[in-house]
Amino acid sequence: MNNIRRSDRKRKIDILKPILISLIVFACLFGAALVGRAFRSFIPDSHLGEESRSFVITLGVEIAGVIAAFVLALLVAGAQSSFRDQRSEIIEMSAKIVFLDEILANYGPETKEARVLLRRSVVNTIDEFWLRYSTHPAELEQGATKAQVLYDKILLLSPNTESQRLLKEKALDISFNLEQLWDLLILQQVRSIPVTFLIVMGLMVFWFICIFFSLGIYAPSNSTVIFVLVLAALSVAIAFFMIIDLNLPFEGVLRMPSAPITEVLDNIGH
Repeated sequence: MNNIRRSDRKRKIDILKPILISLIVFACLFGAALVGRAFRSFIPDSHLGEESRSFVITLGVEIAGVIAAFVLALLVAGAQSSFRDQRSEIIEMSAKIVFLDEILANYGPETKEARVLLRRSVVNTIDEFWLRYSTHPAELEQGATKAQVLYDKILLLSPNTESQRLLKEKALDISFNLEQLWDLLILQQVRSIPVTFLIVMGLMVFWFICIFFSLGIYAPSNSTVIFVLVLAALSVAIAFFMIIDLNLPFEGVLRMPSAPITEVLDNIGH
């Protein structure tokens, strides 16, 4: 029970991480626009004329904004692609597990222990990747151990017929592929947000702060403009939220669905 409570607390903290970061980004951008408006009073009126406004907004802010938006879109697309790839790997893993169970069932009653071990491995996979009962993320060593035990259990089978020999070879091949998929998922989880990526994200935030600061200097003082600045800052913050959350597929709000592999439990071990 204590483990479940700790897991729930960790889950809530993991959900709050991208939300908190996106709120900080929103505060920084909208705050930069307000600072720009306050800084406007220190700028000579000759620098705030229509000619200066047209040059700064058109040649400066718009060009920088387009490039920043393009880079931000690439980051979102990259995060989405990574999320989609990991989902495909989970679906592939689920299909291989069902297929492996069918092969073991066709082999004969000698594979009962291997099938029980396979089902237990699926339960452990759900617990560790989706943190239902465990208090820490999946570890590479644990995954390799489970897959190796299953592989060794299948390797110990002694086929009596040619059909059983072919089924054993196929089962060994699938179990080996499952081990590779397990390790790949865990390695992707470990490198979800590398330091270089965080540096790029920080530079992007600074980039947008400069843009919103410039907008604040030349923005008219009315409620409509303030509302538009809020929407613009919120849009950028949501984009950062998506980038961070999609790079944490087993932890964030946009969490990887466990349906493909939980459905496996209804189709194996019978």
